[in-house]
Amino acid sequence: MNRITCNRLAAALLVIGPTAFTLADLLRRLVVPSGSPKAPAITHAVDGHDGVWLVVALLAVVAALCLAPGVLALLPSGGRGARVTAVGTVMVVVGALASMGHAVAFYSPYALFARAGTPDAELTALDHASESYPMLVVLIALFLVGMMLGTVVLFVGLRRARRVPIWSLIAAVVFVACGGSGGVPAGVLGVVAALVAFVPAARAVLVEPATAG
Repeated sequence: MNRITCNRLAAALLVIGPTAFTLADLLRRLVVPSGSPKAPAITHAVDGHDGVWLVVALLAVVAALCLAPGVLALLPSGGRGARVTAVGTVMVVVGALASMGHAVAFYSPYALFARAGTPDAELTALDHASESYPMLVVLIALFLVGMMLGTVVLFVGLRRARRVPIWSLIAAVVFVACGGSGGVPAGVLGVVAALVAFVPAARAVLVEPATAG
């Protein structure tokens, strides 16, 4: 596989990854009750949307598998913004990898609880226990820091290098803000923001940094 083909593949992954990530988040919002639902409420909601919940989980995993190698193609060889871009790249890759563990830990249990008909009291106890389990805490922390803070750092570096337009950086901030907000409208906006942010980043992989901005 020559370099041009590798760059095209990486550019495609840079678009597919964030799109799959935000689509999974949007579908999750459509299934899970709004607000701060407890484990029994989520389980009952999943019980009525088993197929959709499986699609959501698979999209979340596909997003991580696409985003991690795609972002690595943005690693700069030097120049303005190279250090910030490199730090952001590493953070996003770590966040994407952690998101796979987070996806399995979040989506699978509710589907299994629904199929097993687990009583509400046990659901609540298991949910409380999971909140302090070290492995899950670390995965969630890496996921949040990498995917949220890391995305902003990455696009600050890309903008400093003039590899993306300013509106791409703004869209990246909106993408992160939507991920931390509730509601279906925020989920829809997150999908749009992901495309607006990452399509120019994908283009930057296909052209020389000096002409990408």
